[in-house]
Amino acid sequence: MMQNKRREIQILLLFLILTAGTIAGSILCAKHPGWGFWENMTFRQGLGILTEQKFYSIAAPLFWLAVTAALGLSATGLPLVPCVLFLRGAAFGAVLERLYLQSTPGEIGKALPLILPYAYCTTFVMLFGAREALRFSMQITGLLCEKNPDEDAVSVRLYVIRFLVLFFFMLLFGMIQNFLLIKFS
Repeated sequence: MMQNKRREIQILLLFLILTAGTIAGSILCAKHPGWGFWENMTFRQGLGILTEQKFYSIAAPLFWLAVTAALGLSATGLPLVPCVLFLRGAAFGAVLERLYLQSTPGEIGKALPLILPYAYCTTFVMLFGAREALRFSMQITGLLCEKNPDEDAVSVRLYVIRFLVLFFFMLLFGMIQNFLLIKFS
């Protein structure tokens, strides 16, 4: 029971970090629309449909999930994994702000059904990946500090399997997104 409560709190905290990033990204994009990285496709993490390079809807989220997985393999992942989620939120906020600034209400109504389902699905994958990365990073930190091992310790093999499943879902969502973009845009 206590274990489930702790996992729920972790997901909630990670979601709050993501939400803070979304708010910050939309405000910064509105205040400083000339900043070049708003158009950077790696920063936008495949969330925008306003690009001709639809490959980024698959490659960029996989890259950020790989960064999250790699950070979980070290003690430095504890402070850096939340930063990746904050950037994910900032990218989402910036994409929504750009859509709002550059589109008419009718265009927004057409674009949101193409952006939001994919963004939400891949964001949940990122949330679960961040939780796993933080969990494994905490285990490594505990070993470095010579703390007693946790009874629910995750092996490296299990960590890799979990991330392979997350990569599969991210790839699947990207392929579905590309199909929808080709079909409806």
